[in-house]
Amino acid sequence: EATETVNKIIMKFLSFGIGLLLLQASHAFAPSSNVAKLSPTQNNLPKATGARVTLAPQQMSSSPFDFLGSLFPQQSKEPAEPEKPKIPDVVISSDFTLSYVFGAIGLFIILTSPSGTFPGPPTVIGTIQGGLNILFASFLAVQAQRIRFVFDEKAFELKNVDVGSSEEDVLKASGENFVVGGANRWDYDSFVNWDFFPSADYPILVYFKETETSEDKWNEGPGGLDKSGIGGQIHFFPAIANVKQLKEQFELRGCASIEK
Repeated sequence: EATETVNKIIMKFLSFGIGLLLLQASHAFAPSSNVAKLSPTQNNLPKATGARVTLAPQQMSSSPFDFLGSLFPQQSKEPAEPEKPKIPDVVISSDFTLSYVFGAIGLFIILTSPSGTFPGPPTVIGTIQGGLNILFASFLAVQAQRIRFVFDEKAFELKNVDVGSSEEDVLKASGENFVVGGANRWDYDSFVNWDFFPSADYPILVYFKETETSEDKWNEGPGGLDKSGIGGQIHFFPAIANVKQLKEQFELRGCASIEK
């Protein structure tokens, strides 16, 4: 008796399932009851033209098993995170302010060191002192015209252009660093500090420290004077580039700095 009861229950479930499949199949092949509507433009076509408008019937499911898809919903994929916008490469503008200042100081020394009475010819010492300042100013002007400070996707680099060339000319590698050797190129993640002396408003020197240079070189050059206890190779260069742009790029590229 138990076996007959189980067989009856199984037959009832099979009959119910077959009935559902037949019902779904009859809906799948039944004509659509939805009537597509013509747009106002199509309704107003002149009768004399004999124009015919063919409307596509609403698409219906043709498979009697499509209802099973609702029983197993597909998991929606999470949208991929948008890529961060790439920061464009930047070439810092040259700045000749420092060369103008030293040139003016040199000229002032020459004019204010007369021998004997004033006005009069300058003294030999005054001429030498003023001449050295003017010579240094000329050197800074040439360097400002020749050297370019470049920020690309991964690193900060010093490059050269020919003196007298335009900005459209190709930038050239600046060769090896004259103090510790190696290319004048440093990855942003190697920076441990950067700053301007005496300040960003009145800059004379640009300073930064990095750890990309081999550790055995850290005490060479200005590194021998470093007493901060923070490892890295120190670099100084005169402020012959736009300091405001340099500061902006150091911050934008995530170069590490020590808060004052």
